[in-house]
Amino acid sequence: MEVKLKVFACGISHESHSFSKRYTTMEDFCGAEVGYVSSNPHLVSSRSTEGGILVAAREKSWELIFPFCARATPKGPLTSETFERLSGQLIDELRKAGHVDGVLLALHGAMFSEAYPDCEGEILERVRGVVGQTVPIALALDLHTNFTDRMARLADITTSFRTTPHIDQWETTYRAAGLLDDAMHGRTRPKVYVSRLPMLAGFDMGRTVGSGGPMNELLGKAREIEAMDDDVLDVALNAGYYYGDVFEAGPSVTVTGNGDDDRFQAVADSLMRAGWESRDYVSIEHVSVTDAVEHAQCAPRGSGPLILVDYTDGPAGGADGDGTRLLSALLEANLADTVVGPIFDPQAASLAVSAGVGKQIELEVGGRGDQTYSGAPVRVSGVVRSISDGNYVRKGPYSTGTVGSLGESALIQDNNVSVLVVSKRMQPEDQEQYRIFGIEPKKINILACKGINHFRADFEPIARELVFVDTGGLVAVDFKKFPFKNVRRPIWPLDPDVTI
Repeated sequence: MEVKLKVFACGISHESHSFSKRYTTMEDFCGAEVGYVSSNPHLVSSRSTEGGILVAAREKSWELIFPFCARATPKGPLTSETFERLSGQLIDELRKAGHVDGVLLALHGAMFSEAYPDCEGEILERVRGVVGQTVPIALALDLHTNFTDRMARLADITTSFRTTPHIDQWETTYRAAGLLDDAMHGRTRPKVYVSRLPMLAGFDMGRTVGSGGPMNELLGKAREIEAMDDDVLDVALNAGYYYGDVFEAGPSVTVTGNGDDDRFQAVADSLMRAGWESRDYVSIEHVSVTDAVEHAQCAPRGSGPLILVDYTDGPAGGADGDGTRLLSALLEANLADTVVGPIFDPQAASLAVSAGVGKQIELEVGGRGDQTYSGAPVRVSGVVRSISDGNYVRKGPYSTGTVGSLGESALIQDNNVSVLVVSKRMQPEDQEQYRIFGIEPKKINILACKGINHFRADFEPIARELVFVDTGGLVAVDFKKFPFKNVRRPIWPLDPDVTI
């Protein structure tokens, strides 16, 4: 009788914005409680990070120890206390597991804290301290990872998402599990190779929407290389996270090769050079608030909403999500059947919920954080149309079947404009976020939402047009506006005449 392999799996995921004044605390994380995964049997059928691991473990007959999978909306650096609690919890559970044959970690790759610029590397170092040097460790990462040399040295296997919007979370962890299983059975001897160039930005932010663009082209080349060489176990193309002021920030290519061979490094280097050639390609164009609203005023109504994407205030990139510049302009324009939100404002949400449905209310909305990026609070006067606990089940392509929450929330109608205020910072990612308030996204005229990439999976198919708006938020289009101190220099596009 074959002995079951024991695998320890765990997840901690956060994208940390160096220039946000809002530090990330334990209150920001969901799924951090031990037992979260085992107490949610629906996760096995979800298209999620957890789902890919659970299905793989069942298929491969592992004895799986999977205590938790914690994630938080991008924000400022983790407080030292938060990082120590999360990493300490992981290590405590790993020690409780006793001997393990392999470790699978679902991390982000762009998380840092007050004390550590490379939290993933620090977690790996601590895990190695428990399991030793011979137990294989596999990483499943976001493709916006700032992949470090330390991570390459400490991990045996790495693979990243291959889509932006990230609709392949399940596939990524399932793939990582397969690579780990091969290593545990001795079928492979994996080693990680990494390449990067003096780029802070590139790969079109990893966007894979449509058929063209540099990311799709590079992904195609990566799959061809894997098909031609069985010892190239995985090629990961990482667009990097540009708002992390850390030394190794920016795009990278990682190759997990079967053994120690210079050809694997050559593969990583060649794809990285190809990424360099397309570094200034950007598939979306940003317009001003004035131009966006003027366009909305002139655009004929048709099937589906005209979506004004408040890009630079997108929580998915680490912005506060309480910016008011587009809201203010749309309240003034008062275009028919307009919905603005979600806007992060727990205070306004609480006041509206307390007032109750059908009540007239006047309150300040937004601008509670850093008004340099968000703008000042805006006066909203109208009727509370609906309230909700904010809980929803994702039905679109992004993390299908998992549960999300906007927290205590309310929809306030001010003339023709409905304003959605929420108490949890969340990106727009699923149409259910609006349906719980009685809004059918397909039927509205104008939708102003604080999206970056992930909203496109569920909303672009129903939109008659997307307009990306630069509202001056924290997810700046011009990286030079930030006082970078720790990235390697010179680096494109911060410095002139960067060469390789």
